[in-house]
Amino acid sequence: MILKKIGTALTLCGALIAAPLNAAPILSDLVFVVDESGSMGNVQANLRDNIGLFASILTGTGQVNAQYGLVGYGSGNPAPRMITDLTNDTAFASAAQNLVASGGTEPGYTATAFALNALDNQSPTFSFRSNAIKNIIILTDEPSNGDRTFFGTVGGQAVSETILDGVLTNNNALYNGVLAGSSTISSYQSLITSHGGSVFDLNQFNSTDTSVVQGFVTAFANAKLQETLDFCQLNPNDPACGGNGGTPVPEPGSLALLGLGLTGLVAIRRRKMAVEA
Repeated sequence: MILKKIGTALTLCGALIAAPLNAAPILSDLVFVVDESGSMGNVQANLRDNIGLFASILTGTGQVNAQYGLVGYGSGNPAPRMITDLTNDTAFASAAQNLVASGGTEPGYTATAFALNALDNQSPTFSFRSNAIKNIIILTDEPSNGDRTFFGTVGGQAVSETILDGVLTNNNALYNGVLAGSSTISSYQSLITSHGGSVFDLNQFNSTDTSVVQGFVTAFANAKLQETLDFCQLNPNDPACGGNGGTPVPEPGSLALLGLGLTGLVAIRRRKMAVEA
């Protein structure tokens, strides 16, 4: 009988130990870097109108806790500018109304460095959470051009592809592009694939057909969710991955039950020893 009780207690403890553990959500800070040249007005409107759908998919499973920031670049003054600091999707949508579509020079490398607070003497800067993954998403139909020192420097130099590669590496940032045109894709693809991202079709996001746009946003958000989960598979000790160095944390209730199971096991063991004595 005593052996049976011991076996029961061991089974209970084993089940508790093997039970699924709940990890804290992965923290992800996303900054959209949006071309403000004359051809991008419809894309800007679609971003504003669909950020809620994007956010609901990215965070809807409870696996990701996200914030959203916005950079505009390439307007009449091509230098990058902060449209909104990191915030929720509702405030982002409101701020996105301040995007314009009136320029013709698109220094996308400089704008990406700006999104990572990497420009010399930059002000303002984005309020990244210290333990969040940095996700940069650029939307443009033009290759990076006009990256002159006048619009921003890193280490005193104009932002080239090589310099931007170093900035992305130093920030361990994910980089994605929603792009159109072969020259545009060529301008960014190497950086994107080297930093955990993918190239997505801007033409779908530039559609006036709501169903096409929403289909694109759904696929894009699901891809970003999977990309974020994959990041934590590859970087399990990153502070963003579960908020505990990548280690899942048992729920307090599970710990309490485990304690009760172990207490019962000890009691049974003591009774057995008393009988034998």
